[in-house]
Amino acid sequence: MENKKVLIAGGSGFIGKNLYIFLKKSGYEVYILSRNKQLCQRPDFIYWNPAQKEYHPGQHRYFEAVINLCGENIAHKKWTKSRKNLLITSRIQPTEFLGELFDSKQLECNTYIGTSAIGIYGNRRDSALCKETDKPDPKTFLMQCCKQWEEAHSCLSASTRKVIFRIGLVLASQGGLLEQYRPLLSMRMVPYFGSGHPMMSWITVTDLCRIFRFAIENKTMEGIYNAVSDNPVNSRDFAKAFLKTSGKKGLIRSVPDFAVKFMLGEMSALALESQNVSNEKLKKAGFRFNSKEIHEAFRSLTEK
Repeated sequence: MENKKVLIAGGSGFIGKNLYIFLKKSGYEVYILSRNKQLCQRPDFIYWNPAQKEYHPGQHRYFEAVINLCGENIAHKKWTKSRKNLLITSRIQPTEFLGELFDSKQLECNTYIGTSAIGIYGNRRDSALCKETDKPDPKTFLMQCCKQWEEAHSCLSASTRKVIFRIGLVLASQGGLLEQYRPLLSMRMVPYFGSGHPMMSWITVTDLCRIFRFAIENKTMEGIYNAVSDNPVNSRDFAKAFLKTSGKKGLIRSVPDFAVKFMLGEMSALALESQNVSNEKLKKAGFRFNSKEIHEAFRSLTEK
């Protein structure tokens, strides 16, 4: 009988919640690693605490896939020194602990799926396509964070098939990037940044969940893949498409770089950096996207 058990670390976050529902609907038996002892009274939750090296699997030790989504929300708060330490620790510590569990055979799986972000490519103002074969020189905090994240994944047991997704800007009807845009519709405006030049490589949360399922089922996949849709757009076109498909009247407005940097500090990189990311490797593996154009992506989200 085919093993349909999947374990998600970081399942309480935005992507994790969507992935849990999606995989359950796809016929998988899905479990969540959690530090919340009360939640772990549920049969589909398994208690762990990476900081304390605690793991209570019960009878659940072997899974078809382990998906690691651990990490504090990188856009939730300004990047103070303590916040930057937390952003890295919240990714590296759980990943290293998963490695210890694999090595001790307390946890086993056929496929390990880790996550990273397209921020590893840095600011590509020349619009050159960012590919998995690129060798970025980590000059910024975001690049350094992603590099350490991926190195932690790569140190896990060599006997397990490993897939790492560099995830783009995730769009959803609730949560994700658009949570920053929706409140501004009431003021009849949608912002764009960097004079409209930065390229935004996006993906809908539904297509992202489909990619995770594809990686579980496609046993030939291995290594790093960019998880972005077919057609990145610049920040001005992104704002125009969002406003047009919202069904509301308003204007798109440029926010000066100095204002973004003043408000967000170092975190302004999330709005101002440009990444025109290729998904060719993922498509060569056989994956096909449901949402290929930004307008159709926004329309699909407003219909939900």
